[in-house]
Amino acid sequence: MKLWSGTLSPFSAKVRLALAEKGLRAELAEIPWSRATLWGPKPEAFLAVSSKGEVPALEDGALAVVDSTVINEYLEDAFPAPPLMPADAAGKAACRGWEDRADTMMAMHVTTLIQQVFMIPDPADRDAAAVDEAMTAFASYLDDLEAALGDREYLCGTFSLADIATWICLLFAGTLGVDSTGHTAVQAWSAGMSARPVFAAELESIMGAAAAA
Repeated sequence: MKLWSGTLSPFSAKVRLALAEKGLRAELAEIPWSRATLWGPKPEAFLAVSSKGEVPALEDGALAVVDSTVINEYLEDAFPAPPLMPADAAGKAACRGWEDRADTMMAMHVTTLIQQVFMIPDPADRDAAAVDEAMTAFASYLDDLEAALGDREYLCGTFSLADIATWICLLFAGTLGVDSTGHTAVQAWSAGMSARPVFAAELESIMGAAAAA
């Protein structure tokens, strides 16, 4: 398998973590990102797989799969052990719901914070209203996660794609000013995720790339 990926793409990180947790090997073809050039250059071979030019994109033999959620569900179907979805229908639905919410938070509000906080060093030059809207959304999200987690180790009973997507979302948000102080269940869960060897390696890779971008 070959994964077209971006180290600083949270959606690529979702797939990298799923591959690693399943013990699957894939050649990584990285699309570079920098503050100056953003994503690129994009090779023709990549654009032939991802018509929108978006990472991640997975090649498995003659098959091309795009979109992080679709890729991870493909991996779950094609390589079911170890499972990254609950066994029952209700658990699967809950897992998909939390994963979708994490993706929505990343697409809408993490993107805003990247544009306004990461890309604009001077707070005076930022769109304060847009930043406030993102922070308010995250406050509500953290409250909901806190209530859902309680004293549970994982969001959906067993370790799942929901934990992967949610951890990535909160990781990126945390580097952009989102503070989970007071959400003790979220912090305990996040610490547990970060202690997993695969997650620790991903964290090191992302933070190193962010420092160099």
